[in-house]
Amino acid sequence: MKIYAAALLSSLASAVVAFENTVPCLMWSPKEYLTHVAGQQFIVENKQAVSTIWDSLSSDICEANIIAIIDQPGIHLNDFARSESFSSIKQHRKNAVTRTEVEYIADNVNVDNLATLIAQECEGSVINGDNLSNDNNEAPTVAVLSLSNAEDTNALQQNDAKVDEFIKNVQEQAVDNYAVIYTSSSAKKSPSHLRKRSVLQSRAPPPGSSKPIFAKYQLFSPGIFMAFAVAFIVIAIVSVGITWLTNIQTPIRFEGKPKKN
Repeated sequence: MKIYAAALLSSLASAVVAFENTVPCLMWSPKEYLTHVAGQQFIVENKQAVSTIWDSLSSDICEANIIAIIDQPGIHLNDFARSESFSSIKQHRKNAVTRTEVEYIADNVNVDNLATLIAQECEGSVINGDNLSNDNNEAPTVAVLSLSNAEDTNALQQNDAKVDEFIKNVQEQAVDNYAVIYTSSSAKKSPSHLRKRSVLQSRAPPPGSSKPIFAKYQLFSPGIFMAFAVAFIVIAIVSVGITWLTNIQTPIRFEGKPKKN
């Protein structure tokens, strides 16, 4: 039973770590340019991300005038529920006729490969989203907007405003004949992950060090000391308790009932 419980906790911990290092891909369009991929894995592997996103687009996606790809590094699906910094994105997505998503993609999405694949399949061109204008007459145009890595609320709000301006520009150029793909080229690093990494780096010896192993590595820390102290106290209490229990002796015989006169 204990083995099963340990295995369950281990699997849950692995799942949490796996979900932490994922990025979403949100897609929407004012036309029927999106579809749902049947049998999709819960967590899509990084190597399958581009093909999975392509499969989420309908067969007539190449009829769109503009396919907009927005790259926001360092986002997680939970950010959309916890933060109010995506109001414009949520509104555009809410107003769309069709929308779909790939919720969990491991590590990142190779945005360059995705844009190149769509352009090749549709015989279009890839341009920088900042340079989108009426001069881009070749359809479909794959416009890629790369945003800065937003690590706080203010930066996310600025990026949201930039996305809003970009999508309005797309709407002006393509009217309602476009599709939007919003994803991330790098996963969000959790504070716990960064903290553990910094602790390990501080304990690592400098390169080329020839000192003995006990001088190279920090093998004893306050955390380890506290663990030993607590373990010693618990072992002492358990040992005393077991000793008392083993010293309990039952009576050899019991007194008989007193005789009545």
